[in-house]
Amino acid sequence: MYSNIGHDVNALWKKFDAKVTEGFLVKRQQMHVSILSVGSFIGRLLSGMQYVLSELFQDQVLTSFLSGIGSDYLVKSLQASRAWCLVIAGGLFCIAQLCAVNIENPHFLGFVSGLSGLGYGFLFGVFPSIVAEAFGIHGLSQNWGFMTLSPVISGNIFNLFYGVVFDSHSIVGPDGDRTCPDGLDCYKNAYYVTLVASWFGIAVTLMTIRNQYRQRLNEEGKVAAED
Repeated sequence: MYSNIGHDVNALWKKFDAKVTEGFLVKRQQMHVSILSVGSFIGRLLSGMQYVLSELFQDQVLTSFLSGIGSDYLVKSLQASRAWCLVIAGGLFCIAQLCAVNIENPHFLGFVSGLSGLGYGFLFGVFPSIVAEAFGIHGLSQNWGFMTLSPVISGNIFNLFYGVVFDSHSIVGPDGDRTCPDGLDCYKNAYYVTLVASWFGIAVTLMTIRNQYRQRLNEEGKVAAED
């Protein structure tokens, strides 16, 4: 998203207003990169809110109320799977992709960059605790390191596909520069692919939650039988 938001800005603004200058486009690109970064920061902050609030407030009821989206609250208070946080992140990504395939007015492109950053930050804010819970605290750095390799592979694949879609709508000028006059159609199909990927991620996470629930019921049944 960081590498492609600039192309989104160019495509939408050049169709929306043919008189836009390069300086204006550069400022808009920088603005959306900033929105992404701020959204990522807020997402990471929200995912770890439980830890912050537990230090600020000694009242457990108040802490639980204010940190309702914290992964620790899901596990300790609701007895739910920490993976529900991944469903929330996936939902944010889905909304962002839906915005990307529908927004033609560049003034509203902030919804795409903001929601994408929020989902990204929330995902990477809660993932270390999920990895630690699944594989144990020992070897966390190694396991987390392998987990962070996945965006390197998938991110490059999605970027390449975005480039193929964008180039298929582009016109090559005499100087070799590529420009796309089609606005939203320049990149829309690429976001359909990432939307499907987001749905797939949510589906896999829900299957994992279901398996965890069944495993917990089996363990509780065994304990009850032993008692």
